[in-house]
Amino acid sequence: MTSKAPDAHASPAPEANASPAPEAHASSAPDAQASRVLASGWGKVALALAWAACALAVAGRVVDARVPAAVPLAALLLLLGVIAAGVFLQGSGVFARPLQSVATSRPRVAVTIDDGPDPGSTRALLDALDAKGHRATFFVIGERAARHPELLAEMARRGHAVENHSLRHSWLTTFTPAPRLAAEIERTSALIVSATGRAPRWFRPPVGLLSPRVAHAVRLAGLQLVGWTATARDGVDSTSAERSLALLQRGLAPGAILVVHDARPGGAALLLRLLDLLDARKLRSVTLDELVRDAG
Repeated sequence: MTSKAPDAHASPAPEANASPAPEAHASSAPDAQASRVLASGWGKVALALAWAACALAVAGRVVDARVPAAVPLAALLLLLGVIAAGVFLQGSGVFARPLQSVATSRPRVAVTIDDGPDPGSTRALLDALDAKGHRATFFVIGERAARHPELLAEMARRGHAVENHSLRHSWLTTFTPAPRLAAEIERTSALIVSATGRAPRWFRPPVGLLSPRVAHAVRLAGLQLVGWTATARDGVDSTSAERSLALLQRGLAPGAILVVHDARPGGAALLLRLLDLLDARKLRSVTLDELVRDAG
């Protein structure tokens, strides 16, 4: 069993409006998990083959009218299916392959909390984590971080990590030109540094949607992509607390990366129930960087 979270007041973070030099990451050397985050592997081959099949089918139809129209149509549907898999399925490897879990035998997971900070809910989440002795990783939205830098400072001061969840949390992120998106990611990272004194390492795209532009922008911004093992889907109004817990339970195993959300009604109550589940299974939540280091 790992040690409990450090005392909430042990290491105060810099003032939110200060501009400290960013703290180096605890482990700057590449590791096996991090080095494969943006690799696409066979996914690129699948995409290339789908493009080729589509091109050949269309060319065949143009050259020889006897080729049934269903052939190029089927090839086009195959191509669209591969593209959709790349956007919506994190494990497809078509455009990128975010970190979804960590190979470790230690009884540790990473609870990650998206979409904050929020003055009406963030402190309740922090209190829940303190009460249970767990650490978490907060993926913050840049525009909200700019309005509430004191909450980012408090996250860091109370022993948690603060990472990048885009500037605006827009559904259009996947279509944003890579240089512009990289600049937005860097702006959010600068806000995190200003508030916490620590540069983020990880980027989680809004709703987990991927595209070649997202993958390229993350590279340009010097961050690494992370997804999840299981998500509560509590950002969706129709998802009940019981449904959220059932979804999370599917991923409760050493090395899991779990997602719940800030800025949602009932978020602290859901988090407490999740932490109770972790305790019952003798699992401890640590920051994402700590979990990744376990793979070494």
